[in-house]
Amino acid sequence: MNILRCKIIILAPLLLLSACSSNHEKLEEKAGIEIKDKLTKSCQANNYSYCEIYGKCYINIFNQLNESAQYTLKLLSNIMPESEQNTFNMQKNPMDIIYSKLKDSEEKSDKNSIFNYSAMLYPHNQCSSIINAKSYDITRHQYHIDKMLYEKKSKIIMKNLDM
Repeated sequence: MNILRCKIIILAPLLLLSACSSNHEKLEEKAGIEIKDKLTKSCQANNYSYCEIYGKCYINIFNQLNESAQYTLKLLSNIMPESEQNTFNMQKNPMDIIYSKLKDSEEKSDKNSIFNYSAMLYPHNQCSSIINAKSYDITRHQYHIDKMLYEKKSKIIMKNLDM
């Protein structure tokens, strides 16, 4: 009887954790889709062609780089004052705003914000040729982006080895 109790004690948290993990993955996927949709609409509002392809490219590279789509979606939504949120997709290029925020963060030496904004611009730079949009100079932060890519790839490799 004690063996059964121990199995239940071990099994219950594992089931709860797997359910939470699944829910977290769904939230991350939903946030990623929302980021792609926001960028695609902004792209279309700026009269670029191939916006759907650009959005897919952006989110693919974004997923290679970023851990949290929910956090990035929050950052993306917060780059504009609340009064401008409704016009986000229609009038302003979010990448211009992110680049402006990056420059402000550099002046303030806010390393966390510098890292976040450059990580949001990196996928755009990689995909900008699809829509013939300008890219942004984030070469000063390339070392940190490369390090982040390496760490994420290492985690994926380790997960695959554990399976």
